[in-house]
Amino acid sequence: MVSHTSLGAATRVLRAQPTKKPLSALLPALVALFAFAPRAHANPPDTFGLGARSTALAGAVTADVEDFSAGYYNPAGLARSGRLRLEFGYLYAHPELRLGGRDNQVDDVRGVVAGLVVPATIAGTTFAFGLTLHLPDERISRTRSLPLTQARWEMYDNRPHRIFLGVNLAWKPVPWLAIGGGIAFMSTSETKLEVVGEIPAIGATTRSRLHHQLRTDLLSVRYPQAGVQVIASDSLSFGLTYRGEFQLGLKLDAGVTADITLGEDAIPVYFQILTASINAFLPQQVSLGASWKPLRTLRIGVDVTWVDWSAYRAPVGTTDVVLDLLVPPAFSMFVTQPGPISGSRPVPANFSDRFVPRVGVEWLAAETAHADVRLRAGYFYELTPVPMQSGLSNFVDTDRHAFSAGAGVALHDLGAGLPGDLLFDAYFQASYLVPRMMTKASLLDPTGSYLAEGAIWAAGATTGVTFE
Repeated sequence: MVSHTSLGAATRVLRAQPTKKPLSALLPALVALFAFAPRAHANPPDTFGLGARSTALAGAVTADVEDFSAGYYNPAGLARSGRLRLEFGYLYAHPELRLGGRDNQVDDVRGVVAGLVVPATIAGTTFAFGLTLHLPDERISRTRSLPLTQARWEMYDNRPHRIFLGVNLAWKPVPWLAIGGGIAFMSTSETKLEVVGEIPAIGATTRSRLHHQLRTDLLSVRYPQAGVQVIASDSLSFGLTYRGEFQLGLKLDAGVTADITLGEDAIPVYFQILTASINAFLPQQVSLGASWKPLRTLRIGVDVTWVDWSAYRAPVGTTDVVLDLLVPPAFSMFVTQPGPISGSRPVPANFSDRFVPRVGVEWLAAETAHADVRLRAGYFYELTPVPMQSGLSNFVDTDRHAFSAGAGVALHDLGAGLPGDLLFDAYFQASYLVPRMMTKASLLDPTGSYLAEGAIWAAGATTGVTFE
């Protein structure tokens, strides 16, 4: 998208400066605008889960998932049932996150989830293709830039506002084994800002004439995922999943080309900022799970996920600043060219690897010839990978306890028009963020110490159909 508009506000900023250094007050503002990178986070399924059944079970489904959410939790599960599935749903999450007792107004998350599983039999074995989608309904992708000294919720503010698309293939060569893999897609952007025009000298009666052109390209980034399920018996199965690391880079090229007019003369000015940063980051993960049915009506799932948070890239980007100001000799006494402007370089975030345990329970509460009713509950615990922010940085996060509950109804034998099952599933999730005091080492720290605490409420539902 390209847009042109008058920069009246920028003109007023320039005209308000002293004659001696007309650009000196503008440059720090421009550097502050671009020198700090957007926060780096992962994707929506990592934060809130994907699919009503899997989320109600707290994601402890690596060993037996077989619906469209297998495109995230374990691609091997796509070939498990051998049934065609079409599913569609919605997610809503409301964060209530506070720093120092003040609500940070972190945006709600809303989005559509959908997917399909298409099986086929080839040479006596089952193959399946799966498509999994999370699509935010407010924005395709979002980035924000804040100073390093401003406290912000590192894992929740920008993290869920992403498109997630998974495309996978699975194969079940024998009844007790399923394997699968594919590619997941995420969105990123490249932006270029150009400002051109003329700026009159202070006291001139003419107005500044400045226009800008902004162009942003939405790009995709791909990363691999793979999994395996071992069906040891009708009551016991195991699963293993690998999700690769991805980094969504953000590139911004901002340039100002203008003439500062002094009567009939002009001072050509060229100012450019180039910044490159990581806009979103997902560490590689390995999940190991087991599913056990001690009774025909009761299913218990246990998962543990290793998350490679030590590879996390700090959200301060690489920034280079170029200033070219050609001052005519006649004005050298009135205009002084500023010295070199320093850019910025990334600093280590020092995050730590973590293991995330999950448990989910599913009970077949009612069963008739035409309907099944299942009740579900789950829990997982995330120990924060973020170290104490005692220095200049303020990457806020706390330990998280997440509790979930849900229910599902499957309707059978609906007639010749629907020779399969009609599914309705819903869930509710409550996350408690353990209060954590961020204590600064220096009494002169510009941010100071603060208490981080909060909760996140989420709910969702899916509906779908299955066919033999």
